[in-house]
Amino acid sequence: MLSDTIYLLVPGTSQMVHVPPPLMFYAPYAVEKDIGSPPAALNMPRLIRPGQPDAYIIVFPASAGHAGH
Repeated sequence: MLSDTIYLLVPGTSQMVHVPPPLMFYAPYAVEKDIGSPPAALNMPRLIRPGQPDAYIIVFPASAGHAGH
């Protein structure tokens, strides 16, 4: 999934926030060790529902203004 129009509702408020477009990869039964146990940071991959059959990895790519390699 890649979209530039993603908004999340802040729990307990009526505030909507824009989030950067993520890349999502289906990763059944993956655990943190499988992706190198990355530290918690915005630019690091995150594992959602680790160890579950519907687990997936979410990655926030660098912004379009990034020089890259």
